[in-house]
Amino acid sequence: MANMEDRHTLAVRFFHWWDVVSILALIFSGFYIHNPYGFFRWMFYDMDAARKVHFIFMYCVIAGLVGRLYYAFASGDYKNFAMGPKDMANMVKLMLYYLFITDEEPDWGGKYNPGQKGMYATFAPLLLIQIYTGMIMYWPVTFSSWALWLGGIKWIREVHYIVAWVFVYCVLAHVYLDLTEGIPNIVGMFTGTRPVKVHHRHKSPLVHREAVKG
Repeated sequence: MANMEDRHTLAVRFFHWWDVVSILALIFSGFYIHNPYGFFRWMFYDMDAARKVHFIFMYCVIAGLVGRLYYAFASGDYKNFAMGPKDMANMVKLMLYYLFITDEEPDWGGKYNPGQKGMYATFAPLLLIQIYTGMIMYWPVTFSSWALWLGGIKWIREVHYIVAWVFVYCVLAHVYLDLTEGIPNIVGMFTGTRPVKVHHRHKSPLVHREAVKG
C-alpha cells in the first residue's frame, strides 16, 4: 500500500468541480448560441434554452470565482500560485518533460508547477473578460455605451468568441497534463490525497523510472 499525502483540501476540490461543471456548460451553450446548426445542435431544444443555461451558469462561475478568490486569500493558498524567476526558468524544462522528450522533471519547490501557476493566474482575468463582454451582449441596450467605447458590439462578440476558445484549449491542456501524471493524480481531486511517489518523481530520472515501474 503506497504512502499517501494530503494534496487538496475540501474547499479546493469543491471549487474545482464547481468550475468544471460551470465552464463546460458555458462552453457547450456558448458554441450553440454562436452556431445553433453546428456540432452542439443536439444538446439544446432551442436558442432560448441555450441562452437560459448560459445565463444561469454565468452566475455560477461568478460565484465560484468570488468564493475561490476569498478562500485563496483567507487560507493563504494564494502563495501556491506565486510565480518566481525559478518558475520562468523551469518553463522550458516543463514542456520537454510533458512532451516526453526528457525523463527529468524539474524541482518545482512547491505545490504547483510553472504551467499550472501560469494557467491559474490567467484564469481570473480571462473570466472577467468573458463576464464583461457577456453582459454587454446579453443587455446590448443597457450597456450600449460600453460596447461603443470598446469598438462596437461586433468587436465584443469577436473577443468573447476568441477567449472562449482559449478556455477550450486550457481545458484540453489541463486534461492532457493530468493524464500524463497518471490516474492517482486525477483520483486525488476527488479524495484529496494521492501516493507520495506521484508528487516526488522529479528528484531524478532514476526515481522517475522506478516510480513508473512500481
